[in-house]
Formats: sequence, structure tokens, C-alpha cells
Amino acid sequence: MRKILIPIGLFFAVSACLNEKQQAEKILQHYIDQKVDMIRNYSMESAVALWNATVSGNEEDYRKLMDIDLEFNKTNQKDSNFFNPDRFSSITQNVFTNEEDFQLLRKLKYSGLITDTLLVRQLNVLYQAFMGPQIEPEKYQKLISNEMKLWQVFSVLKIEIDGKEYGINKIDSIQKHTNDESVRKRIFEAYQQQGKIVAPDIIRMVKDRNDFAANFGYPDYYTLSLESKDQTPQKIKRMIDEIEMNTRSQFFEAKRGIDKLLADRFKIPVSELKPWHYDSERTGYLPEKFIAKMDSLFVDIDPIQKTAEFFEGIGLPIQDVIDNSDLEYRPEKSSLTAMINVDFKNDIRLISGIQNSHNGIYRMMHLGGHASHYNSISDDIPYLLKTPIPVIYEGIARYFENLASDYSWLKNELNLNEDNQKEIVVVCRHLQQVDQLFRCRKLLALSDFEQEIYRNPYQNLDSLWYKLNLKYLGISYPAEKNSGVWAANKFATSLSCSTHNFLLADVFAAQLQHAIESRVTKQTNGVYTNNKAVGQYLKDNIYRYGNLLPWEKLIEKATGEPLNSMYFVNQLKQKTETHKL
Repeated sequence: MRKILIPIGLFFAVSACLNEKQQAEKILQHYIDQKVDMIRNYSMESAVALWNATVSGNEEDYRKLMDIDLEFNKTNQKDSNFFNPDRFSSITQNVFTNEEDFQLLRKLKYSGLITDTLLVRQLNVLYQAFMGPQIEPEKYQKLISNEMKLWQVFSVLKIEIDGKEYGINKIDSIQKHTNDESVRKRIFEAYQQQGKIVAPDIIRMVKDRNDFAANFGYPDYYTLSLESKDQTPQKIKRMIDEIEMNTRSQFFEAKRGIDKLLADRFKIPVSELKPWHYDSERTGYLPEKFIAKMDSLFVDIDPIQKTAEFFEGIGLPIQDVIDNSDLEYRPEKSSLTAMINVDFKNDIRLISGIQNSHNGIYRMMHLGGHASHYNSISDDIPYLLKTPIPVIYEGIARYFENLASDYSWLKNELNLNEDNQKEIVVVCRHLQQVDQLFRCRKLLALSDFEQEIYRNPYQNLDSLWYKLNLKYLGISYPAEKNSGVWAANKFATSLSCSTHNFLLADVFAAQLQHAIESRVTKQTNGVYTNNKAVGQYLKDNIYRYGNLLPWEKLIEKATGEPLNSMYFVNQLKQKTETHKL
């Protein structure tokens, strides 16, 4: 009789659990069904407000963007209508909470009853988004205002040179082209002065975010933020250390050549090079004649049209997105290059100032990667899981922008003759290796700094900035306390806990390139032009999934193996020809 009773008891226990599990999943599905339209409507309205503010640059438009957030927060407090902005693409990354809704989500998350894969991922997205500031409206408004203020700091900065005031766009151009060391130093010091002013606000923002994270049992905001991206600080740190170790020797070999070029340019000994002599942007270390050589390829070619034709040819049309965008170059226009997702394939917008230059095609190919990706996410993916994670969508964009510096791609797309082949090959190699190395090492420094400032915002941040830049870039910044140099950096005004994703995106882009070249373009001798198999491969293996799968699983599905930094490192291993420039 006992042998029969035990299975019967187990049966009733399992049935009870199943009923409880089914009930919990029905509650969650009902909640999502009730809220998703509101989430989508808010995301759309917020994205349009962001678009208007970005295009105009006007203070009142930024204020409207903030007011939308605050108004929805107030409505949610009163009516329990709980919804969030598109967390992964909103510049403010604010969320709007209702205590009862949040407690429901929290109970469901930690109940262990939600096992359906789709529901689990949607619950995680909701919980992370709705975890946002659980604070009084006054404190919430202050937090939003401070973050918006910091975001705008460098976009409105003016610097005076020889009695004339210049905006950031013009300053960046002057800095890039001048050989006058005193001008570069003045620009550096102007940024540094601005850094001194905003540093206390940035530290306060970090402390406020850490206090918020502590309320939910997290050691800091950095850890909380990474959880929403299927990441942990420990794993990211291991990846950073691995990439640092594997790129160190190549970087410092390349830097010796760059240092000699810079010393010759500014007519000083290598030992006297200072932070203001170095450039952070792409092509920063190419002599003007080589930049001019690359630009000459596009004198009669419109990068916007060329990009549209290329993506059409590989089966990923984006002309409808381009028609809905603001890509015209205007001298007074912001230097920002970005995609704003209003409603996925229904409304995607690009903003940039594209000129007939190599930089123009470089920017457009990056934007084309974003547009083709968001344009191809399957309609079957639940709305909350449509937005791809940064490692994936930035990796796609980097993959396509890298093609713009690939000689074989340029030769096929532009029908280049052989007259200047050697020079263009050397420049492309420089862009793919030297500039890529500097970008990589700078991202390493920024990623490490971002993790460290959240770990301990009370430490000497100027000393930290000095140590990290010396370690990763071999550049000696001022180390004295309160120098403000670390805050004189655009990334510091947001500290979005996502800088490492740009680094991982570079690694993914290299791995994806290897996969596509070995599986797809190998059949066409490496030719991309009008090769629709490339677009089909991306749609089948990456694009359609949005955020349906964890990013590491999606990378493994798309490339056949987990994320592997050696593909990226191997791209940098060939001996550079910097000394020949």
C-alpha cells in the first residue's frame, strides 16, 4: 500500500506545482498584454522627442524630452499605469515605476514559477526596466535634471581661440588639422576646465545611482546595469584583461611609430609628447595627404547613395530608412552620428552630417548596419524582446563600417583602377590595424575606469585616470587631485555602464567577418557586391532574433563558437606599415 501512496502523493504535489506555475505564468502574460501597448506608445513618443532634440539641439526640445519622462512618471504614480522607455536606446535610460506593479514583478521573478523561456526573458527586461528610481517624485525629477544637464555639457561647450568662440564641431576640426602645439594645449585646457566644473556633478550622479542599486541588494549600479544585459562584472573584467594582454605588444609597437610621427609633426622630442598631442578619433594618426587620397575616391560618389545601393545589393534594403532621416551636412549641425529607433521597421531614423569623403562612407556603413538590423527583426518576436543587446547591434555596425576600410571591398564597390593601389592598400591597413589598436586600447581604459568609479567613487579619480591611461595607452595625464582631466571626457558625463560593449562589439565584428568569409563570401571569391547570400545569412542567424536569445548564445549560433577574442587579435597581428607613412 505504501508503494502506491508515495507516487500518488508525488502526483498531487506535482499537480499543485503545475497549477501554481500555470497560474503565475498566466498572471505575467496578462500583465504584459495589458502594458505592452502603453510601453510601445511611450517608447515611440520618447524616441520622437529625442529625435527632435537631437536634430534641433535646442534647450526647449531637451526640456520637452525630460518633461515627457517626468509626466509619465507622475501618471504612473497616480494611476498604476506602469511603463518604461526603450531602455537600451534611450539617452536618459529612465524608467517609471508603480510600487504595486514592481512588487508583482519582483514576486514573480523570485518565485521560481516562471519557466517558459519567452516569459522569463520578458520578465527580466521588465524587472530591470521597472527597477528604475523607486524614489519620491522630487528626488526623481532632480536625478533626471542632473543627468540631462550632464548629457548636454559638451554639446553646448564653446572654446575661445584668438578672440573667437568656436563650438565643438569646429574645435574638433581645428584640433585635428592644426600643427600648432599651443592651440592644441589651449583646447585641452579648456576641456580640462570644463571637467573641473562638472566632476562633482558626475561623482554625485554615480553615488546616487549606487545608493539606488544598494536598495535592491546590489553592490553598485554597474553590477545592476550589467544584469539587464546578461553580463556580470567578473566576466567583463576577464574579457578586458584577455584583450589587454593579447593586444599589448602590438599596440606599443605601433605607438612607437606614431610617437615618432607626432614628434616630427610638432617638432619636439618624443619624450616631450603630452596628452594634447594625441587624437582620439579615427584617422587621427594619418598624414593629411593620405586622408586626402582616401577622400579623393569619393569626389564624385555620394556615400549615402552608395550605401543604399550596397545594402540593396546584399538583400537588406534601407532606402526607406534613409528617406526618413536627416543625413545632410550642415556646418552648424551636431557631429552626432546615430540611429533613433521610433518603432523598428515602421519608423527608423538616422542622423549625421555626411560629406563626399571616406569618413562619409565609414559613417554611412555603420548606420546602414544598424538600419538593416532593426529593419529585419521578426514580427514574431515579442515587443519587449525586439531591441537587440548592445554587443550585437554595435558589432553588426562595426562589421559593416570595417568594410569601408577594406581595400578589396573598396576596389569592388568603387571600381578602383590599379594606379594608386599600393598607397590605398597601405592606408587601409593602417586604418584596420593602427587606428583600430588605438581605439581598442582607449576603450579598455574607459571600460576599466567606468567599472572602477562605480566600485569606489570616493577614490582619487585623477590618479586612477593617470594609471589606466599609462597602462593601456602609454599616455601620461596629470595625476594631481582635482585636475578634472578624467571628467573632461564626453563619456564621463553619462557613465552608462556600457563602454565595454563597444569593445566586445569589435571582437564580435571580427569573429562575424571570419564566419561570413568562410561560409558565404568564400563562394564568390570574397566579393560582397550584389551578394544576397550575405544578407540572408545575417537575417537567418542574427537579425530576426532581436533580443530573443542571450547575446552569447546568439553569437555562438551565428558564428559556430562562443565569443573568441583571437579573431580580433589576429586582425591586428600583421606588422603595421606606419613607418612608411
